[in-house]
Amino acid sequence: MRVTAPICFALLISTTAMASSPALGLGVDYSEWLPPNVWQMAADRSGTLYILSECADSGIFAGCVTKLSGDGQTILWQNHLGHLVGQMAVDPSGGVYVIPSTGDTSIYVEKLSATGTGLAWKTQVGVGSIVALPVLASDSQGRTYIAGIRNLSNDTGSVVRLSADGTAVDYTAQVNGIPSAIAVDDSGAAFVAGSDSVTGGGFIARLAPDGSAGFYSKTVPVASEAAIAVDANGNAEVYGDGVLQRFDSTGALTFSKTIVGFGALALDATGNAYVPGYSRYLYAVKNSLATCQSSTLLSAFAPDGSVLQTTYVPGAGGGWSFIAAGPGSTVFVVATAINLTPTQAGPFPAGESGMSFLLRLSPHANAQTFPLACLGNAATFGIASVAPGEIITLSGNGLGPQQGVQTSATLQNPYPTQAAGVEVTFDGTPAPLLWVQDSQINAIAPWSLTPGQTTQICVTYNNVKTNCLAWWVAETAPGIFTVDGVYAAAVNQDGTINSVNHPAPVGSIVAVWATGLGPISPAQADGTIGNLPLPSNVVLPVGVQAPNPISKPCYPGYSMCQPPYLDFAVMYAGPAPYMVAGVSQINFKVVDYAPAGAQTNTIFVTSPLLQSQGFQIYYVAGQ
Repeated sequence: MRVTAPICFALLISTTAMASSPALGLGVDYSEWLPPNVWQMAADRSGTLYILSECADSGIFAGCVTKLSGDGQTILWQNHLGHLVGQMAVDPSGGVYVIPSTGDTSIYVEKLSATGTGLAWKTQVGVGSIVALPVLASDSQGRTYIAGIRNLSNDTGSVVRLSADGTAVDYTAQVNGIPSAIAVDDSGAAFVAGSDSVTGGGFIARLAPDGSAGFYSKTVPVASEAAIAVDANGNAEVYGDGVLQRFDSTGALTFSKTIVGFGALALDATGNAYVPGYSRYLYAVKNSLATCQSSTLLSAFAPDGSVLQTTYVPGAGGGWSFIAAGPGSTVFVVATAINLTPTQAGPFPAGESGMSFLLRLSPHANAQTFPLACLGNAATFGIASVAPGEIITLSGNGLGPQQGVQTSATLQNPYPTQAAGVEVTFDGTPAPLLWVQDSQINAIAPWSLTPGQTTQICVTYNNVKTNCLAWWVAETAPGIFTVDGVYAAAVNQDGTINSVNHPAPVGSIVAVWATGLGPISPAQADGTIGNLPLPSNVVLPVGVQAPNPISKPCYPGYSMCQPPYLDFAVMYAGPAPYMVAGVSQINFKVVDYAPAGAQTNTIFVTSPLLQSQGFQIYYVAGQ
């Protein structure tokens, strides 16, 4: 059986919502190494930094707070605390507060001396008011706010405020949920975010300056790794689980955006929000400071939710990031280094890839830009090596016309290598084009690429060449086309598109499509349409498997074991008929591999020489 699928052709030319010209223009002020194992970072109103990290103290590992000048050049003081620290907060004037890790339910707050030697005071939070997972904030008057779990059995939380001298508890308030972040505005109103076991999502609650509850409490998508920040006017932004939301001072939701990011958030004095993130996938960028060979992102949003800038962070890899806002639109980022060349030496010893570094960014009139930002697999948008014949997507800005142009081909005429003034080359060899637009190009990698080497990928638009990307070439770079990143762009045996309303019956044949499966024989010209007789994929066999729901490990002498995966019968795996050479089709027979009543489960396309590619289909189980 061979099935053709217009749905797959539509995916080849699909576009994502990419950004236009930058509105902020962040540039690099400096980058430098930090001490190992940074746990937290904060800034005061003047832009002075406070770094909480692990440091050796009397033969044990303990917390160390370093006060660092805003230019990154001078250690103003360093306080070796002698114990591990769970949380740190810094008030606008530079007062530093920490919560020691005690190993039990005793929650203490310590204020560090202003000189960096010893403590100004240490106070235990009210006994029983908070028993676990405390988070910490401080206000402009030096008062500290601690939020955490109040009752482990019913998922309730508490907020406790301590007086500025640490001698008294001003109030204790209850919140319905488990707090995971807290922030305070200039009036002393506390904003708490966390998870809500009742709704299965999250919450944000605002307490009045006197601790009275009920000013507002909202349900939000955030359920884990929440971050919250407030501006001087009482507008609050909360981020977690990929959603950034802003609430005005009355509690009205002003915007909600789904973005790539970590559980970290900062607001500058103008209300702009900054969210660091890590992406293994193509991401809409504008005014990029680096290409996506750096996998840490920084996104900036205006108070109305519009995107001011998204940029890859130069020298950063895929580790946790911390962020703080300084004066104006200055932003400090702590990220994990990969192939970092710092712009300045700084006061800390030189590090290496995998360690933390500090980056300060601010608006630059002549900030460097990279119009060509990234390359990814067109089926998955995953960032990986490129393979000969693979359908790829290039992202950036200024790559082509604002209005996208779709190209076409016939059995006699291949896809063109120029369209709407756009040309893409690999080591000077033009690539066939499927779609060209300002922020996205879909193209076909030439079959002449040599695995094991790098290739220079360049874009020319209206005779102006962008920056080029140096990209590693592999024999294969597989990706299964999906409709939403989870469910395959699949066609059932009866010709219907696989969906919740059209599941595949057990025993029927389903077709899916892939790209990047490597060389074919006999070789085909770039951009040509596959015709009969079809060539064959060289890198075979391709298998289809699914997790076995009754898997049992095999032990010596034990005969009741069950394999961890069930094999599907592959009816065909090779170049797709009447589609561009480089697209493969895989037909497999659906087996009953999940409990009765199930409609979906993960399926993997595998091969000894290919990465496993997971996807889901809809099917009728238990028949």
